[in-house]
Amino acid sequence: MLLELENLSAGYGEHQVLRGVSLGVKEGEMVALIGPNGAGKSTVLKSVMGLATRTGGGILFRGQDAGRLPVHARLEEGISFVPQGRLVFASLTVLENLEMGAYLVRSRAVIAENRERVFHHFPVLKRKAKHRAGSLSGGEQQMLAIGRALMTSPALLMLDEPSLGLSPKAIHEVFEQLSSLRAEGTTLLIVEQNVRLVLRYAERGYLLAAGEVRFQGTAAELADEKRMHEAYLL
Repeated sequence: MLLELENLSAGYGEHQVLRGVSLGVKEGEMVALIGPNGAGKSTVLKSVMGLATRTGGGILFRGQDAGRLPVHARLEEGISFVPQGRLVFASLTVLENLEMGAYLVRSRAVIAENRERVFHHFPVLKRKAKHRAGSLSGGEQQMLAIGRALMTSPALLMLDEPSLGLSPKAIHEVFEQLSSLRAEGTTLLIVEQNVRLVLRYAERGYLLAAGEVRFQGTAAELADEKRMHEAYLL
């Protein structure tokens, strides 16, 4: 397993959100986290990134304990996170945003290689490299947020609600490129409220409710209509 959560409990201050969550992500997979609002899906990603308080259990990355590492060390180990809401630096250009994503990368050659990889997957960012990020459409900003995360050459790319607020065309473009990144070897862990969408792309996933894993299985198993109704997703 590239990533393993073992009986993880976590939250924010005194508010506990996750209660004994165990899951695994193999190298090269696209894995979906689905569940109703408030299930704890985003907290799983934030816990892996070190942005939520772990109160119990373990976080293993490549078999090593990552639970005690600071955020920058997790980035250096190969974990990257695209939070909900397309958080780009609006006053900076597209190119400057990508450079910000590479601030931990020391090699100029690697930075240039990663930038070209981003431009390959999202050509609109190359065309608008000198435009301010705040002038981009919602879909373009989401592409930029993903591109910025790719600047660290992540082994694991985690995304929180990548389709939120996007047009159908932009959603298709984003998920097609995420699928392409997976084909190139990037492992993806995706929180997505649009269940039918993410299960068209993911191999398997986990259903969370009330901070616990209620079901795990293949995408086809998770897409079972009765199970979705029971989870209040339809």
